Amino acid sequence: MKKLMVRGLLSCSLLLSGLMGGHKTEAATFGDKVADIALDYIGVPYVWGGTSPKGFDCSGFTSFTYKQAGVTLPRTASDQYTKGQAVSKSNLTEGDLVFFSTYKAGASHVGIYLGDNKFVHASSSGVKISSLGESYYTSTYIGSKRIGNTTNGWVHSGSKWYFYKNEVKQTGWIKDNNLWYYLDSNGAMETGWLFWNNNWYYLEASGKMATGWIRSADKWYFLKSDGSMAKSTTIDGYVLGSDGAWTE
Repeated sequence: MKKLMVRGLLSCSLLLSGLMGGHKTEAATFGDKVADIALDYIGVPYVWGGTSPKGFDCSGFTSFTYKQAGVTLPRTASDQYTKGQAVSKSNLTEGDLVFFSTYKAGASHVGIYLGDNKFVHASSSGVKISSLGESYYTSTYIGSKRIGNTTNGWVHSGSKWYFYKNEVKQTGWIKDNNLWYYLDSNGAMETGWLFWNNNWYYLEASGKMATGWIRSADKWYFLKSDGSMAKSTTIDGYVLGSDGAWTE
C-alpha cells in the first residue's frame, strides 16, 4: 500500500499528461523495474556496511536493488560511479543512479532516480525519498549513470515528453504509431504552432500533428494532409487569407 501511495504521488503529473496524449505510455525499461523494487524498501533503517533489508548503507541499497532486478553492481559508491553510461540531469529516467560527493572527495553517496526530480536512497535516517532540488543535494551532486537500462519510446521527464530510439534522444520530426510529432533541439515534444521549412504546422496538446480544420485564437485554419497550413485558397467553400485564417 505504501508503495502504491508513493507511486501515485510521483506519477500524478505524468498521468495528466498521459490523459492529454492518450497515445503515449512511458517506455517500459529496466530502470522502471529498478525504481519499483527500490520503493519496496522505504523505511528500512540505515546500517553502515548494510546490504540487506535488515539495514542498508547507500551503496548496499543500490547494489541490493539492482541485484533483485538481475544486474550486479560493485559494492561501493565510488566503484559504482565507474560503471555504466553517463547521463545528464536533464536526461535522467527512472532507475538511473545519482551520485554525490558528501563526506569525502569523489562519489561517496548514491541513490536511485524515481522521476519528477526525486530519488530514493539509504540516508542516515534510513531509506527515503529526497529531491535533487534540495540545497544539500544540489551542492553535492556530481553526476549520474545509467546501467542496464535500455530506453526506447516515449519518456516523460521534468514535465516534458521525449522520444528515445536505442537510448538516443530524438529531435525533429518523428513518426510513432502512424502519427507525426515534432521534438525541439533539446528533444522535448512541442505543442501549438510550429514554423518549419517555411510552413506553419499545428501540434495538438497531445503533441500530434493536426490535419484538417482547427480553431486557434478564435480563428479557423486548414492544415493539409502533410500538416502544412493552407493559405490564399478556398477549402470546402471557405476562403482562406494569406495568413491562413478563414475570412468570414
